[in-house]
Amino acid sequence: MFFPYPTSTVRIGVLKLALFDCLILFECKRTYSKLSSASCSMVSTANMVDSLAISSLIPCGVRKENRLNFEFKFRVIMLCGLSGAVCEVPVVNIKSGHVYEKRLIEEYLKTHGNLCPLSETLLAPEDLIPLKLSTVATGAAPPSKVTASIPSLLSSLQTEYDAHALEMFELKQHLQTTRRELSHALYQYDAACRVISRLNRDIEALKQSASSSNGTSDDPWVHVTAAVASRAKELAHYRKKERHVEELVKTPASLQVTTSQTFHQADKPGILTVDIKGERVVTGGNDRHAKIFNISTGKIEHTLAGHAKKVQKVLFHPTADIAITGSADKSIKLWTAPTYEVAHTLTGHVGAVTGLAVHPTGSYLGSSSDDSSWALHDLGTGSLLQNVRAPEAKALLDFQFHPDGAIFATADSTVRIWDVATTKNVATFEGHTGTVNSIWFSENGYHLVSGGSDGLVKFWDLRKLKSVLELNVHAPVHAVHLEVGGTVLGVATDKVALYQESGKKNWDIVQTFENHKGQVTDVKLAHQLAFVVSTSLDRSLKVYA
Repeated sequence: MFFPYPTSTVRIGVLKLALFDCLILFECKRTYSKLSSASCSMVSTANMVDSLAISSLIPCGVRKENRLNFEFKFRVIMLCGLSGAVCEVPVVNIKSGHVYEKRLIEEYLKTHGNLCPLSETLLAPEDLIPLKLSTVATGAAPPSKVTASIPSLLSSLQTEYDAHALEMFELKQHLQTTRRELSHALYQYDAACRVISRLNRDIEALKQSASSSNGTSDDPWVHVTAAVASRAKELAHYRKKERHVEELVKTPASLQVTTSQTFHQADKPGILTVDIKGERVVTGGNDRHAKIFNISTGKIEHTLAGHAKKVQKVLFHPTADIAITGSADKSIKLWTAPTYEVAHTLTGHVGAVTGLAVHPTGSYLGSSSDDSSWALHDLGTGSLLQNVRAPEAKALLDFQFHPDGAIFATADSTVRIWDVATTKNVATFEGHTGTVNSIWFSENGYHLVSGGSDGLVKFWDLRKLKSVLELNVHAPVHAVHLEVGGTVLGVATDKVALYQESGKKNWDIVQTFENHKGQVTDVKLAHQLAFVVSTSLDRSLKVYA
């Protein structure tokens, strides 16, 4: 080692001996003179720091006579592992090498058991060895109790200090434990936040996916049943609380033929069906056409051509300007004003369409077919909502909605009542010996009228689920229709007969029209009996007013 200056003082460093937690501070002083003396004053620590350790600190590389004069001064300070203060009576754990103040470690062992506070290993009192320090130490020793002017106060302060030292040590341990727990909790919180964020993204993606697919994959029947239930509730309340039966503007006996029109093609004669709305009439014939006729002007306003086979059912929408036709070609067409072009062609049946009815909501159409099925359609979209096959696989010949819209009826050889919401058959009326060709609900919703090929007209009580009246007309019945007030009934056989209610269970025939030359196929009574219309296979439409 080479030193360029005559004299200098170098602070070699601070060395911490881990075995004893000792802080060794040393200085060396250099002079250019012969090594005349080497005064080493060292505080021995259990004889573990010896002359070899000291000599190893002397620089080498110079001759003996030119060696520097080193003076080593050591100050050994023992720090307690519990309090961090200078030990008065230091002891060392021979297993771990940690140094403690004797009284503090003994107090700790009494309180916490035989465990080393720093290494957390077993520690017995005999494992603690006192350290013998030299009195040459340059560090100032803590004040002695003997030199205290008020010994009792110092003793009290010492006791309090010891308690605080132990408490501080425990607090430090708790602090370390809390830090570890906090670190773990923060890690878990961060992980949970990431998971929640990912789940939120997944939920939003699913919501968007569900929202985008609602228009195509949602079951529309849920909305249908909700609309039907709401409308049924409104109409039932109206019928019970606010409905007033209007008087007839004409008596059945006063009616006579005022108009007789022959239309539809002669090569395929026959008008099969009729419906009325205001002063307009729509008819359907064997010639595959439907015609809209104005009674007041006596003119045909529109001819609806588009079906491939005969038109077996026609219908005016009650509120919208739409005509509806059902054909033997298995299709239903919606014709919209003012041009009456085809808006939708409804499919779903594999047989001829035999019955049509608009639901009281005005949004849905019911139909029946000779393929033994009934169907419900959405008038707005033209889509098929339901198609249900009747239990006994018989041809259905008519379809009618109850005025409330919660149920409907179909006709084959029996009359079946169906629930719209569940599409289940909830009641069956048996009593006809032939086919039931026509059915109609009374406007008050209490009765249903059926006419069959057995020549019988039956009144069915929907509350008691049984027949309460039977009329024998002695000829196959092709159509029945009740006036809105429910007091006049039209029956089409080989003639047109009008019956009027004369008592609770009595209906009397009050008018008969035998003007047709062929079988009468349909009959309709206008509101308040303003007029009556009938159609026949003789191609004629007759108006009675």
